[in-house]
Amino acid sequence: MEHLEDLYLQGHLLGQGGFGAVFAGIRKADGFPVAIKYARKSEKKLELPGLDGPMPLEVALMKLVSNTSSCANVLKLIDWFDGPQDYIMILERPDPCEDLFDFCQRKGGLLSEGVARHVLVQVLRALRHCRDSGVLHRDLKSENLLIRTDTLEVKLIDFGCGDIWTDSHYTQYSGTKIFAPPEWFLSRKYLAGPATVWSVGVTLFSLVCGYLPFHNQTAIISGRLKFPPWVSSGCCNLIRGCLRRKAANRRSLEQIQRHFWLQQK
Repeated sequence: MEHLEDLYLQGHLLGQGGFGAVFAGIRKADGFPVAIKYARKSEKKLELPGLDGPMPLEVALMKLVSNTSSCANVLKLIDWFDGPQDYIMILERPDPCEDLFDFCQRKGGLLSEGVARHVLVQVLRALRHCRDSGVLHRDLKSENLLIRTDTLEVKLIDFGCGDIWTDSHYTQYSGTKIFAPPEWFLSRKYLAGPATVWSVGVTLFSLVCGYLPFHNQTAIISGRLKFPPWVSSGCCNLIRGCLRRKAANRRSLEQIQRHFWLQQK
C-alpha cells in the first residue's frame, strides 16, 4: 500500500482550527495542486455500501458528494489515508482562491448584489447536490465557501459538522451556533431542509449587509430583521423568506432558486 509521502508533496500551512490543519500540496505524479487536511479522529464512523468497513463520517460524506455525478460547486475528495492520530484527506485545491469571508473583507466587508447573486446561485447548486447525495452539510457560512479570485467560481468546503440527510428531526447540532435556526433553541430539534434554508438566509444577509443578522440566541428566537438602506427590496424579500421564524413557512431551496431576485441580470 502506498503512503501519503509517496504520492503527495506537502507544502505550506493554509489554515488551522479546532478540526486540525490544512496544508497546500502537490500530487507528485502530475503536479496537480491539492489540499492536505489532517482531521482529529472521533468516534463517528459510517459504513457505505460497496466499501470495506466503516470510515470516518467526514470522509464518508465527502465520498458521497464526490461521486461520478459530482458538482463543480462542492470541493472534491481525491483520496484519504488513515493515520495513527488523524485521518488525512486529499482534496482539490482551486488556485488562486480564498475563503469568501476574507474575499468580502478585501472588498470592504460586503459584496455588491450582483456578485452576491452570482455566489448564491452556486451555493444553492452545491446544497441541492449535497441533499440529493444524502448529505447534510450543517455549517454553511462564508468561511466554508472558497471563491476563485479570477473566475468567482465558488466551492462548498468542510463537511466536519455534517451528517447523513434524513427527513426526521435532528436532536444534535454541531454547526456554528450563530447560524442555527430558532427551533433548535426552542425545542432542541430541527429538520434538515428548513435549517439549511435558514443558514442560506443568514449567509446572504451577511454578504450584502456586511454583518450578521443576529448576534445571540435571544435575537435568533425573536427573528427581527433590520436591513441597511442599500439592500434592495427584492433581496430583502428573499432573505425574509429564508429567515421566517416558523420552519414550515420558510422557502425551499427550489423556491429560492426561482425567486425573482436571482433571475435578475
